[in-house]
Amino acid sequence: MRLINTTTLELEEFPGANVPPYAILSHTWGKDELTMAELETIAKHRRTQVQQAANLKEGFSKVSYTCTQASQDGYQYAWVDTVCIDKMSSAEMSEAINSMYSWYHRAAVCYAYLPDVQHGGQRGAYRMWKDDFAESRWFLRGWTLQELLAPRKLQFFGAGWKLLGTKASLARTIVKATGIDRRSLLDPTQIRRIPAARRMCWAIRRSTTKPEDIAYSLMGLFGVSMPILYGEGAEVAFTRLQTEIIKRTPDQSLFAWGILGQEDAPVHHHTKLEEFDDDAQTGTLPILARSPRDFAGMERVVLATPTVPRDVEEHEMTHRGLKIKVKLVQAGKGKHASAQRYYIASLDCRHEFEDPIDRLGILLAETEVPNVLVRTRTRKHTRVSGEDLESEGCKERTVYISNEVAAAVDGEEEKLLVHARDLITPGYDIEDVQAKQAQWNREFGTMRLTGMAAEDGAKGCVYQLAVLTFFNRHLGSGFLTRIMVDGTSGESFVDLLPPPESPPVDHKMLEGKDEAEAEARKIWESPGKAQLPLAKPSSIKGASQVRTVDVVNPETFGEEEEDQPQQGPGKPRSIDGGGGDAQKLHEQVHFSEMWEKEYYRIVDASITRKKRGVIVLDMGSQLFAAPE
Repeated sequence: MRLINTTTLELEEFPGANVPPYAILSHTWGKDELTMAELETIAKHRRTQVQQAANLKEGFSKVSYTCTQASQDGYQYAWVDTVCIDKMSSAEMSEAINSMYSWYHRAAVCYAYLPDVQHGGQRGAYRMWKDDFAESRWFLRGWTLQELLAPRKLQFFGAGWKLLGTKASLARTIVKATGIDRRSLLDPTQIRRIPAARRMCWAIRRSTTKPEDIAYSLMGLFGVSMPILYGEGAEVAFTRLQTEIIKRTPDQSLFAWGILGQEDAPVHHHTKLEEFDDDAQTGTLPILARSPRDFAGMERVVLATPTVPRDVEEHEMTHRGLKIKVKLVQAGKGKHASAQRYYIASLDCRHEFEDPIDRLGILLAETEVPNVLVRTRTRKHTRVSGEDLESEGCKERTVYISNEVAAAVDGEEEKLLVHARDLITPGYDIEDVQAKQAQWNREFGTMRLTGMAAEDGAKGCVYQLAVLTFFNRHLGSGFLTRIMVDGTSGESFVDLLPPPESPPVDHKMLEGKDEAEAEARKIWESPGKAQLPLAKPSSIKGASQVRTVDVVNPETFGEEEEDQPQQGPGKPRSIDGGGGDAQKLHEQVHFSEMWEKEYYRIVDASITRKKRGVIVLDMGSQLFAAPE
């Protein structure tokens, strides 16, 4: 460790643990900081050049004040980051960053310099210097978080190096400004006992000049170290930080980000398609957070008694994602496609003021890869009650939770946005999805689907993207929605079909739903022919304005090619002039519902493609009383 001699301003090195007591400076960097080489020059010619250096370098005053104050307090040595680290050496920089927390913790005293806080002077009505103190830039920088927490003795100095107070005397103001609890603030030994999610909260409002530093500046708070790789990006660095934390602690609050703190968050209703980001469209999230800001609202999370015995293997990050043994509670009763089975995974943490037997949880969806689940976005708070944890439906499983936002798909990715408020209100929902690959997020009304890519032979054919079963469990009624895509133009088509007649709601209700799903599978497997409108309507009077096409099933397209080699990829699969047994498109369907008496429901649908890979399905319905 390299220290400044407070008398001579010379730099002296102390290897290993042979380090004398020293004072340490905490500050925010300005434009004119002193460098190591400049300090060595000043120390060498101190008697003749010290005043000249002071005039040339504003940063020199911070070093000079630190050394003067340290000398007055009885310390022969001081440490200032701008001059005690050789920034030309990447190895020394990496060692210093990994050691920074311990250096501040081992210091006899830390001086925090806040030049934007003026003690005394004129202020507006009711405004005191403590208001300036709470709003200081020092409380918004990433590196100063550990410099606030690590030292056992911390003194604050304002403009002109005037003493403002100590960490203890200003604790109430600091707690209010930072959200850090008083106990953690004043006792550094308590920090490692605080849940990881709460520690992450302390960095939410802080920023750093270099993006990666937001992760590097948190290493000391979690007792981890890792290589410093500037240029890797903030998200990669933050992911590496969490991976190192996982290796050292069983703390599962690290995975609970995004669950709490939504009570006061406004719900944004997007009106423009470009306002949707990938997460809002796919509904999937990584298991690890992308920045400390993802932990907003986790200030009150506490660790809870494990629901899975600790004699099992702890969680770990693998190439498949987070491997963890948890209790899973199935969410919802719908029989979606296999990729759409949802679970809430119970985590060993809870809200401080909630029932001690309840647990926070994360919503997970099955994927096509066995035992690999993906975290799913939800607006609702995902908590698991003690009753659910003891129910028969709660199972212990060792699973992998992907850290990818969305798994790669073999084909053209499509995102279907379903707008069907008038259907959801009476209780209709998508109970089944027949598709090549699908992920349905009920709450956001978004579906991620796999269509046919050009190299798969999409050009020149119309293929079936999905068959959706809308069903109302309480009424025992529903209908099918078929979505088709023109592989050349990307134009989308929708077809509404009533399911087979289902029995009344009070007789074998589930059989009606099963019949509807069986019909959906039949249509998916054998799409047949369809009559579609011409892309460019003919101007010839009396000419047909429709075309009859063979609809392709993406899952069996390759098999069809083997059976019919004359129709290779890229060749149109259409029959001019229409006719045959092709089905007409129905953008409206009506069927009966049994309430206190019989009613008729009419459902309308329209579909549009807003941009590449994004389709919007708008659906509405009306209810009429059946004639007596």
